[in-house]
Amino acid sequence: MKQSVQVSILGQQYHLRSDASPEQVEKVARFVEEQIALVMASGKAVDSLQAAVLALLNVTALHLGDAREAEMTTVANRQIVDLIGRIESSLAGET
Repeated sequence: MKQSVQVSILGQQYHLRSDASPEQVEKVARFVEEQIALVMASGKAVDSLQAAVLALLNVTALHLGDAREAEMTTVANRQIVDLIGRIESSLAGET
């Protein structure tokens, strides 16, 4: 069941509806605000909108990198299982 949660990001109030717990929604909002604050502290953004966009790009790059890494791990695991199967078959054929 969706709940309404009010969060504040950069002094703006947002009313969000989510199936997640209010604590989880607040945690996400804090993370977003922290990411924007990091960009703003770096001096790479002129205003809050630009900082928000740059923070979103940073988080997306991390997320996509993690997804790619997970995909590569899955492929590697399949290859390992295949190699183990070949080795076991080879050893069984030698006895």
